[in-house]
Amino acid sequence: MNNITFAYNQEAALAAGQSAFINESGAYVVTILEAKYMTSSGGAESIEFSVESDDGKKANYLNVYNTKKDKTPNKHGVNMIHAIMGCAGVQQLTTKMINAHTHIAPEFTNKRVGLVLQKTLKTKANGQETYNLDILLPFIAQTKQTLDEQINGLPAQTIDKKLETLQDKDDRKPVERGYQQYSQELPSDEVFFQDRF
Repeated sequence: MNNITFAYNQEAALAAGQSAFINESGAYVVTILEAKYMTSSGGAESIEFSVESDDGKKANYLNVYNTKKDKTPNKHGVNMIHAIMGCAGVQQLTTKMINAHTHIAPEFTNKRVGLVLQKTLKTKANGQETYNLDILLPFIAQTKQTLDEQINGLPAQTIDKKLETLQDKDDRKPVERGYQQYSQELPSDEVFFQDRF
C-alpha cells in the first residue's frame, strides 16, 4: 500500500507562482498579526501593522504615524488609530515588551479588521523603483461598514464608493540618466524588498 503524501488541491495549484504579499490597492479583510510601536530615525512615532488577508496574503510595514518629529500629536494618525481600534473592537491599547527593541500593542493581535490600502510607487535612493502600502480607511470586517455607518445605522456604501476612484499614488522621482545607468550595474536588492512587502 502506498502512503499518500499529497491530495490534489486545485486552490493551492492555482496559487502557485502568485505573490504571497498584498501588492495592489484595494479593500482587504485582514487579521492583525502584530502591531509594533516604532520610532523613525527622525523621531516620529508610529504603530506598524503586520497583517494577513483571508486568502493568506500578507502586508507588513503598514505605519500609522501618531506623533510628529517634534513630539506633537499627528492628528490624522491619531484619528486613524482610533478608527482601527473601533472597527476591530479594541477599547484601549497598552504596551507589551517582547524584547529590548520590540514593543507591541497586544490588544490588536489576532483582531480582524477591514482596511482600504493604497499602493504608493516610490523611487529608492539608488534609482530603483519600489512601493509601499498606506492605510486609507478601516472598516468593520463582518459588515463592510465604516465606523460612521455602523454608529448611524447606515448601509455599507462608503468602501465601494472609495474603491470606484481608488488609484495607485505615484511619488516616483525622475532620476538623472547617467545615475540611472550606473545604478543598474549595481547588485539588485530586489529580493530584500520582495520580502518586505
